[in-house]
Amino acid sequence: MKTRPQSSESKMPHFPISLRSILASVLVLGLAPAASAQNAPPPAIVRTAEIVERNMARTITTPASVVSRNDARIAAEATGRITFIAEPGDRIEAGGIIAQMDNRQASILLEEARARLARVTANTNFQSSEVERLTRLAANGTVATTRLRDVELARDIAVQDRREARSAVARAELALERTQIIAPFGGRMVERLIQVGELSAPGREIARLVDTDRKEAIAQAPVAIAPFLAIGQDVMLSTSAGETMRAPIRAIIPVGDAISRTFEVRVDLAGSNWVIGSAARVSFPAEMSRSQFAAPYDSVILRANGASVFTVDADNIAHQVAVTAGVRDNGYIAISGDIEAGQRVVTSGAETLSEGRPVQELEEES
Repeated sequence: MKTRPQSSESKMPHFPISLRSILASVLVLGLAPAASAQNAPPPAIVRTAEIVERNMARTITTPASVVSRNDARIAAEATGRITFIAEPGDRIEAGGIIAQMDNRQASILLEEARARLARVTANTNFQSSEVERLTRLAANGTVATTRLRDVELARDIAVQDRREARSAVARAELALERTQIIAPFGGRMVERLIQVGELSAPGREIARLVDTDRKEAIAQAPVAIAPFLAIGQDVMLSTSAGETMRAPIRAIIPVGDAISRTFEVRVDLAGSNWVIGSAARVSFPAEMSRSQFAAPYDSVILRANGASVFTVDADNIAHQVAVTAGVRDNGYIAISGDIEAGQRVVTSGAETLSEGRPVQELEEES
């Protein structure tokens, strides 16, 4: 009788169905961590900054205008024909010539006054020497006293004539000086109000001169915020072109308008490149400043359901924290919530983050 060979399947042990299920489950669970590790997202590349404490206050923004502290229409002080006037756009230093009048007549009058002064000065010197000579003779009884008094009277008249002649020379020199229209301050020639060849007269406007270096912004602030403003206090300014700068308050005009309930504040813009006549906006504090937690603007995520930030722990794991956003100041925004000073917050790359995701700090370019 032939023995039937056993198949390979018959050599395998037979397990109950329940035991097979248990073995399959163990196999699946053993492979799960490896598959999960392969599917885990890589660390997100971000930039971070620290939460800081800053003195901040709620602000209000008001319109302002950029003006020059020196903006004048220069007028003539003498009569004469214009022979020269600076071009619009010319830079003129303080004491420089804006315009020149025909000065020939003034020069002639000055020469006449000087000649008369020289004449009366010579007469004064002669009369003074005569008084000295006759005084000595009168002391010896050689000359009558009445003769001495006559000479003294002539000397006194000559002294007064010399004083009058000196005043005439000063007037003539002033008249000659006034044929030149001089810049009272340094600035730019903005507008000609007379042309070469035209006849000017005292009081006629010659040119408009504007100091383009000493600038300021004039704003009308509500009377209610007056207690929170002080001369020298820095405030934030901006233009429609997106330019921003911090500048100190130069002057506060403590007189409010009865209708608008505002008062004037002037902010110093010396050294800025803002164009005179530009429109600007100024942010003034509306309360006393107080210490608050603050983070860079870009770290706060604003959504319809509220604001939040992503903090980064010591293991470089991101955590989303709900915060309440407050006032803004110089690139920072006040925030409150489950945060503390010194915590790192994500300022760039937060759009790809989720709770618990690992992050990697982007290295700064050298």
